[in-house]
Amino acid sequence: MNQNPYSVSEFQASDDLQSLGPKFDQQLRVMQIIAVALMMGVLMFFGVVLVNTQGDIFGQGDPGMMTMIAAGFAGLMIVNHLVIPALVTKAQLNKFKSEDPGPKDSDSSNDSLLAIYRIQLIITLALLEGAAFFNLISVMIERHIISVIAAVVLLGLMVARFPTRTKVSWWIQDKLRVLNM
Repeated sequence: MNQNPYSVSEFQASDDLQSLGPKFDQQLRVMQIIAVALMMGVLMFFGVVLVNTQGDIFGQGDPGMMTMIAAGFAGLMIVNHLVIPALVTKAQLNKFKSEDPGPKDSDSSNDSLLAIYRIQLIITLALLEGAAFFNLISVMIERHIISVIAAVVLLGLMVARFPTRTKVSWWIQDKLRVLNM
């Protein structure tokens, strides 16, 4: 089952991942480093919270105001991490399409689409990271389980957005197909 989940038509992307140009692997590695760095920041701060609270992070009872605000912010950022990057990507793709309506060099198209994907990825991860940090601060202050759960969910969403070779290449191939229609 090697089907492109980004495909908008019955035509699937080719399995030739080498057709994305020489800079693809380098740009992919940069995106992976950025993603890991953002996730590691959350994990390291979670470690600081554990040390600071001496492991007492599973408070029960009524959550405090900070916990409720942080949980609400987490919910807002979960929605925003789907909406805002999509809007930015749509605007960037429209700009890319209108810059030169003629045929484009495949390497420059791939590079432009990689840049758009990178922007989308950074925005997505930054939204989730900020909410995770806010919830970890809430854990440090009020020590309630709700903020721990929210931080773990946010970190899980960050992991799910990790840019793999297949995921990025399928996204680019699909956008190339849509732009050439």
